Amino acid sequence: MNYSDVSPPPVPTPAEQRDALAKGLGRARLWAEQGILTETPLKEACLQDLRYDRMCEEPRGGWLWEIINAAGFRNAIRVPLLHALHNLSDPENARQLCKLAQHYAASGDATFRDLLYQIVTQKPLAATDYDFLGESELLALEGERGFLCAAKSRGAQLEQIDWDWPEESLLREAGELIGETRIRELLSSTSDPDLNRFFESWQQQIRERAERKQQKQRHHKKQQRQQTEETSVETVLEAALGETNCHWIRRWGIQANPAELNVVIEALKSSEAPAILLNLLKVFSNRALPEFDSRLIELCQHPDPELQRRAWVALANNSHPEIREFANRQLNENHPVYLFSLFIRNYQPGDDNRLLAALTLPHDVWEIHSVLGDLVEVLRENPMADRSRLAMVIYRFTPCEICRYKAVRLLYEQSAIPAWMAEECRFDSYADTCTLTFA
Repeated sequence: MNYSDVSPPPVPTPAEQRDALAKGLGRARLWAEQGILTETPLKEACLQDLRYDRMCEEPRGGWLWEIINAAGFRNAIRVPLLHALHNLSDPENARQLCKLAQHYAASGDATFRDLLYQIVTQKPLAATDYDFLGESELLALEGERGFLCAAKSRGAQLEQIDWDWPEESLLREAGELIGETRIRELLSSTSDPDLNRFFESWQQQIRERAERKQQKQRHHKKQQRQQTEETSVETVLEAALGETNCHWIRRWGIQANPAELNVVIEALKSSEAPAILLNLLKVFSNRALPEFDSRLIELCQHPDPELQRRAWVALANNSHPEIREFANRQLNENHPVYLFSLFIRNYQPGDDNRLLAALTLPHDVWEIHSVLGDLVEVLRENPMADRSRLAMVIYRFTPCEICRYKAVRLLYEQSAIPAWMAEECRFDSYADTCTLTFA
């Protein structure tokens, strides 16, 4: 693939438009303003949540709304959006649809306002644990009235289900908007049985939370000792032999002393069972070996895929000539997904050009994110590297808007932001990127 020019094309193809909308690139907004963004890719992006990481990246309803208006497609997208809201099925798409409905309603379209009330009261996706749909949007639109609608609906549910995080989330958002004092006034002055149930459940949660806090304070120090100081290396080895998921071993490894880590290394050298090796490698997920051992390089070539992945993660935490030699061999041969991670702590001047020349993006989007994420760390941990080309490739091709932000920061630190990128960043889907100021 040619990485020499990653600037926006003057006349984007439908595929390039879809790609920019999926990634959240600001060029999509600029194309909309220029009248060259077409309706179909934008409509698809509105009806489907295209974020790469829905846990870390904020919903894009507001970003898409600005593009809709800049492109002049408000009426064209209105009817498909209404149809989608009447037939909600995919929970993640539904969140974005509700956010867009909020913007249509705020612009004066009462049909969308009524639909949000309907979604909050009828909870069409409650069976998929998405019974909170529309609440944030209705609260933002209607303030106290929206809160009372959502609280009443939740109060009716509380007759059959227990209080949980959605109720807490509703109260937190309402508190930020109208204040806890006003919430208490609204709920304590009503005779509605559902609102009364919501209020009483809330007060009960406050009492129980205070009791749990006291218990937690009494036992916190004891738990810490049990998880760290009182966990011997013998206990770790015993667990590695028997447990299928030893996630706590990773925490232990961060705090273990060199002598204890050496005991684990000896176990790694003498063990052959993949399940045991996998558990032992977790010790070094976030910790370098006290003294490098080539056993890690051997395990990077193990036939078990998960064991191989864990070995690469552990190896990347270390700096050693053997690791660099191994990385260079792989650079000329196999190009494993985790290869670039070895250069984070084993970089030498000029490697940035070699890595760019060796870069071939995988087809799998997760693997693309992994490869480019490792390159972000290579550049970040080695500030003398020339970031001007690699960081621009990361900016253009990462599916993750957070990694894109990191790439922009890397370029900014070396005064290597091209004018077209500075302009795009003003309209990026990631808020932190939009707020960057370039001299």
